[in-house]
Amino acid sequence: MRAAILNNTADLSVRDLPDPVPGSGEVVIDVTLAGICGSDYSLYHGKFGVPLPVVPGHEGMGIVKEIGPGVSNVAVGQRVVIQPNFACWNCDLCDSKLDNICREKVRLGIDTNGVFAQFVKIPSRYVWPVPEGIDDRTATLTEPLAVAAHAVKNLTPSEGDRVLIIGAGVIGLLTLLLVKLEGADLTISDLLTEHLAMAEKMGADRAFQVGGEGELKPSSFDLIYETSGAPSGLADAIGFAAPGARIALLGLEGQDHPVSSTQIVRKELSIVGSMIYTDEFPGVLELLQTGRIDPTPLISDMIGLDDLENAIKNFNAPGRFKVLVSP
Repeated sequence: MRAAILNNTADLSVRDLPDPVPGSGEVVIDVTLAGICGSDYSLYHGKFGVPLPVVPGHEGMGIVKEIGPGVSNVAVGQRVVIQPNFACWNCDLCDSKLDNICREKVRLGIDTNGVFAQFVKIPSRYVWPVPEGIDDRTATLTEPLAVAAHAVKNLTPSEGDRVLIIGAGVIGLLTLLLVKLEGADLTISDLLTEHLAMAEKMGADRAFQVGGEGELKPSSFDLIYETSGAPSGLADAIGFAAPGARIALLGLEGQDHPVSSTQIVRKELSIVGSMIYTDEFPGVLELLQTGRIDPTPLISDMIGLDDLENAIKNFNAPGRFKVLVSP
């Protein structure tokens, strides 16, 4: 099979690898489409510190090519989406349904070969049949939408809540779509005007450019989703939070930064982390099938494997949201 291989930091090449063979409880997927994510950008630049080489990529869908012994939940020829974080199911966290933070979790495209290849091998419990009515491009966005759905499940807006989303990247905009389903009054902020224009197109009531005209008022939001991962993200969220507000942190800053514990105490704020997903995939697929959510405006480019390295290098280009790769 053809595969994109990250040989070393900032060194990616496309070459042939042996086709994967499914073992017990595994399936091989013929990858139709795969999405480029910020973690692929971080991996490319050496920020994960994992052994290389590896085939990157974790957002993907395709057709079941082959099944191993003991697989009964999917069949050869079936369209499926991939849930790309594989828990051990043999620890206290997994027993507590916290498999998203399992210490032994295997991350597709980081710890094991991922979806930027013609074929990929996946444990069968981590593939989900794609319902009729969902096209391939839409199905490929299931995984990032599940990330947003996990956060909104953790902190669901109540009637009358004033909601702020910090960061209008892909996860911020997907969070926007889910929050709007709850009927919340929604404000979003970002550095880039292109991101804010997309936010308004997707239903934001107000969109503010960080450092631009207009101003977000301190202590004025009841529920805040911090999706930017910017160094100032948590501090900004605390400042914008009204007394008694709830804050969900989705963005990973990569380093710790000082925050005002005084404000947290005096405002009696609730702050929760939101890490990927647990059981959100079936609900997300239902939202996509019914058409209640349409994430496809976020698809900004379609490329082949040979253009992958250039696309990863330019991951942060203005106006670029979700790039899909056809292996």
